[in-house]
Amino acid sequence: MQRALLSELRRRRGYPCVTVLANTTPGGWIDQTQRLQLERLIESADRRLRGAVPDDVRRGVVGSLWILLAEAETAIGTEAVALCASPSYSAVVKLGRKVVGRVVVADTFATDDLVADLHRTATFRVITVSEHLVRMLYGDERRLAEQADDRWPLVREDDQSVASWTRAVVHALRAEQRRHAVPTVVAGVERSVHRALGTAELDTIGLVAGNHDRTGWSELHAASWPLVERWVDAQQMAALERLDGARSQRRYAGGLDEVSSLAVDGRVELVVVEDGLEVDEVIEEVLRHGGSAVIVDEGRLSQLDRIAAVARY
Repeated sequence: MQRALLSELRRRRGYPCVTVLANTTPGGWIDQTQRLQLERLIESADRRLRGAVPDDVRRGVVGSLWILLAEAETAIGTEAVALCASPSYSAVVKLGRKVVGRVVVADTFATDDLVADLHRTATFRVITVSEHLVRMLYGDERRLAEQADDRWPLVREDDQSVASWTRAVVHALRAEQRRHAVPTVVAGVERSVHRALGTAELDTIGLVAGNHDRTGWSELHAASWPLVERWVDAQQMAALERLDGARSQRRYAGGLDEVSSLAVDGRVELVVVEDGLEVDEVIEEVLRHGGSAVIVDEGRLSQLDRIAAVARY
């Protein structure tokens, strides 16, 4: 789940916003059983919308869900998928956590599972870059899966100039970052990486040196996951340091009751939560008011009811 996409989904308001959630196969394709479940959920959404909205609105939203299903079938799967459709917006969301399969019809998209996924799953991207090929892979703690569709991989044409190739790579990577704003590990020869990615505006967290046009996902994962772990550790340390600073400024809150109260009032700038503490409603409330959230390892906040916050005032 990507922060930019979650923000966009949360911004959408108005009935009907339909969210279809189902589990899928990590690193594989949607199989027949999973497709049947998704089909049944879309048909359920269709029935629920009949008589509740004008027929043209119902047909438009349900039609978008079928298109999203077709799109999801062409991409490597993660632990789960969410199909989100309204009269004016639609998106496929890949999730790194299992969900309860269901359909939700409301005046907002169902984002509880999406919030949990964003803050509790270390999803990241690996890009392999060379003078002739750019590959795109997504993964988590356990695996990487390569994106193979009408957009990826990028292959340089025989008569394509360096400038034209560079522009094509930057354009594609910017578009991918807008769709999926996640931390990025780049794998490639430094010269090629610098030329191709200099203006791509990626959230780059590390480099795996060398040519990796043919490197398998397992080897790439082994090389990139330590970089992601260091990035996650740095995020946790920065959050804990902000908590310490907030104490001296009297902008600190500790414990579930106090943090929840501040979150409802829109006063939480940053909430820090121990992994394993299920407080996604609090996190969602903080995000709804423009705050941020960081999940830290168990034991980091053991003296504070496992949750603390930096208050705005």
